[in-house]
Amino acid sequence: MKLCSFPLRCLQRYFSTESQHGLNAIKSELLKPEVVLSEKTRKSFIEKFKASKIPKVDSNANQAAILVPLCMHKGELGFLYTLRSTKVTSNRSQVSFPGGMYDEEDRTLEETALRETWEELKIPREKIDVWASGNVIDKTNVKVLPVFGYIGDVDPKKLQINTDEVEEAFFFSLKNLCDLSMCRFTQFRNNYTLPVYLGGKHRIWGFTAAVTHMVLNALIPDAYKHKLNYVPPILPKKKR
Repeated sequence: MKLCSFPLRCLQRYFSTESQHGLNAIKSELLKPEVVLSEKTRKSFIEKFKASKIPKVDSNANQAAILVPLCMHKGELGFLYTLRSTKVTSNRSQVSFPGGMYDEEDRTLEETALRETWEELKIPREKIDVWASGNVIDKTNVKVLPVFGYIGDVDPKKLQINTDEVEEAFFFSLKNLCDLSMCRFTQFRNNYTLPVYLGGKHRIWGFTAAVTHMVLNALIPDAYKHKLNYVPPILPKKKR
């Protein structure tokens, strides 16, 4: 008996071409702007985004915030990402969301996210419809607050990016993020996995991919079906 190289390919054999088209049609309906941007979706998202308890943040710990910008580009909804400049001292040339470290002049971490978005991409605060702030996330040596907001129609090529911090800005559609054939994962030895998204201009991985996964689960749970399961390593049998 010949085994499939990937379990997904085996599963796909159980679906006819017609049923696959049907599933794709349903998913397309769920990703329409009038559905995703509806008041019903907004309320559901806010509830899920704030569902888990926020851990206590050490007053001495470094704090930062990021904006997860939902936007419209060429009639499709998706997220706006940045590629960090080679000039920055940390995470250079990596995909990220706009954001940065908390400043004493910021009244809140939400303000930090909005200020950094202006500094990096010149997107004004008044254009950002903030839906909600999520839970503080532990990252190496820093606590990060994700802030979710809708920024309307955007052409990444026309943004006035700060080249000292950002190499470029690019759009990744919800449709592609929900495409299971473009979803992968990285498994780590200490029993956890992180998603990886392909199919766009740049690969999305690491912390940014983890935040993307969290937001998609809260925003479009009926369309986003990428599951992260830790697969225990297969150890050789011990010789008796």
